Amino acid sequence: MKRKMKKRNRRLKEPLRLRAARAARRAAKVLAFALPVPLLAAGSWWAYGKLVDSAYFNIAGISVTGEENLREEDVIRLSGLKEGENLFSFSKDRVISGLKANPWIESASIDRKLPDKVVIEVKERQPAVLVKTDALYLMDARGIIFKRYSTEDEGLDLPVVTGFVPERLGEREKELEGRLLELISLLTGRSGFNIAGVSEINVDPAHGLSIFTLEEGVRLDIGLDGFEEKLLSFERILGTRGGVLRGIEAFDLNNHREVVVRFATDVAKRGGEANGEKG
Repeated sequence: MKRKMKKRNRRLKEPLRLRAARAARRAAKVLAFALPVPLLAAGSWWAYGKLVDSAYFNIAGISVTGEENLREEDVIRLSGLKEGENLFSFSKDRVISGLKANPWIESASIDRKLPDKVVIEVKERQPAVLVKTDALYLMDARGIIFKRYSTEDEGLDLPVVTGFVPERLGEREKELEGRLLELISLLTGRSGFNIAGVSEINVDPAHGLSIFTLEEGVRLDIGLDGFEEKLLSFERILGTRGGVLRGIEAFDLNNHREVVVRFATDVAKRGGEANGEKG
């Protein structure tokens, strides 16, 4: 009986030079994809090194936009940037982090202007009121208390919020905070009687909000809603008196049907003869 011969792998019959050529082509394809990655990385580092080492890109000028309460030199100092250092040697994130360490700065951006300039743009917080708790603090219109009041802030002419304790906010206090911010926003944006005529806003959990006028210190009890309508009522009555607040202690604006005016004296007057004049 004849033994059946097994078939061998056909490639074993190929000449060695053909197999070597095929292997070389495969290796070339792999290298064609693999080599550009390290070469590109190496090229990038080489180019970055050239940029950082080039005196052509040394900073010759730093300018600041958007500053109001801060001085330009203060912003530059906070950025940590210095003229003479390379334009590409610093991290934008690091510079912005340094700027935002100052409570006045809400946001910032950095722009490199080739070949040798840097522009820093800052957005400052806009204080709306002073909040009196254990000390005086600056609060913006969004309710963010961002810094303690200091002698450097003496030029700010802002009303003071009293009776509001943000660190002990319960559900009732959160509602009061929302109404307070609504009132501040309204007073800031309206014509006629507005935030410029306010010396104090008092927050009372039982009675709501009261405004004290800058002129004569008259109290306006305004509650927790309908602020615009109540202020219009106040302005109408004030108009009948020629805009004069002298002699008046308070306006109770919480009754939609009538406004009660309380005079500073205890003499009974109504229309000049009543203790409380209803408008």
